[in-house]
Amino acid sequence: MDEGVGDLPSGDILVDDGVIVDIAPHIESDAAVVDLTDTIVFPGFCDPHVHSWEGALARLIPNNLTTVEEDSGLPEYADERSSPTRSYFNVLHHQFAPLYEPEDMYIGTLFTMLTALSGGITTVCDNMHNARTYEHAAAAVEALVDSGIRGVHAYGRPRVGSWDADVLRNAARLRDTYFATDKQRLTMRMYALGRDHLAEIREILRVRRELDLWVTFDSGLETQPLRELYERGEFDGRETLNHACFLSAEQKKQMRDGGTRVNVCPRLETQFRRGHVPYLEWTDLGVYPGLSNDNPATYAVDMFAEMHALYGHGRASRHREGERAEEVTLRETLRAATTRGADNCGLGDVAGKLAPGRAADLVVLDTDNVLLTPINNAYTSVVQAAHAGVVRDVMVDGCFVKWDSRLVDVDFASLKQRVLASQERLLRRAGWQLGPIDFTD
Repeated sequence: MDEGVGDLPSGDILVDDGVIVDIAPHIESDAAVVDLTDTIVFPGFCDPHVHSWEGALARLIPNNLTTVEEDSGLPEYADERSSPTRSYFNVLHHQFAPLYEPEDMYIGTLFTMLTALSGGITTVCDNMHNARTYEHAAAAVEALVDSGIRGVHAYGRPRVGSWDADVLRNAARLRDTYFATDKQRLTMRMYALGRDHLAEIREILRVRRELDLWVTFDSGLETQPLRELYERGEFDGRETLNHACFLSAEQKKQMRDGGTRVNVCPRLETQFRRGHVPYLEWTDLGVYPGLSNDNPATYAVDMFAEMHALYGHGRASRHREGERAEEVTLRETLRAATTRGADNCGLGDVAGKLAPGRAADLVVLDTDNVLLTPINNAYTSVVQAAHAGVVRDVMVDGCFVKWDSRLVDVDFASLKQRVLASQERLLRRAGWQLGPIDFTD
């Protein structure tokens, strides 16, 4: 993913103190040697948009029905599918989020992060929009620390129910406690919905200036006076927009010129946004979005699945339009999952590439199997053929967090019991009408 290094059919990577020192066809060194014969090595995936606290409720909602009346969960056109179990906003934010205790925040976030690491995602911006108390937020940060991932904690208020009135003041306390230096694996930013009231957004922007942070907006910025926000310097280029849907052509240009980063969620958009993935709208303007998984309550966190969806949707869209304009390529699809995601996370100079001076965050795919032998085209093998199950090893900051297909120093049996206990508590508290094993379609 680095033009200076290029793509090597075989080669060596020298790592020292968590940083890539050199990449070349052959390196002489007295370093410890790790033999990666019969593998493909590429940068760790970087996901700028995951709501990790939902881990104990992973894959709870099949076939989300995009609704107008999100509070009730009823679809726009009432029919036999009408059910309060099929609206993400109703289920997660109205029914479950107010029931979360700090322990549920911790184990849900930790489980999601370990899922990400196991599948080769080494950087995640955790969009944590359930900070009911300082303790809830601290539990989510502790889970990032314990997972070993390169994490960005995007601190945001809950959407429904009650929460600490000092939620914005707690941001400074959280920053001072967990993010005191730049020499650590974790960073922090603010979080808001783009459709929140302008007065609230301006207060969040004030706090982010005071604390010197980035801010993530989760859709909805088409409702805001973007030109004014840029001209007044309230938007300063340290913004990320999830989904990046529904903006006018002029608003997209304003965001491009203002340096705002954008990401898309191909699998989720096909359900939540009526099938619209705006990736090509942005690339036509010279903006290349990152890829994100969004919420584990609807899908498994799996960047390979996002790449499959983006490449297929993008190619099909261009063919339907009959245009000869730029299409989605395999290389750019992998770049969306790595370098573009790192840019969205505010870590474009740290992660997302294998190059000297970058953090040693990398993924090792096992190709010694019937799925990936022979390799032939390396980009096709990674983007179109591979899946999370062939991720053999994962390195973060020069340390292997997954080795020989197993997460390092993870007591899965103990963690499984904790996440199942959290699931049971949450389903019982909510009076969930479906069983813990659900066969509805």
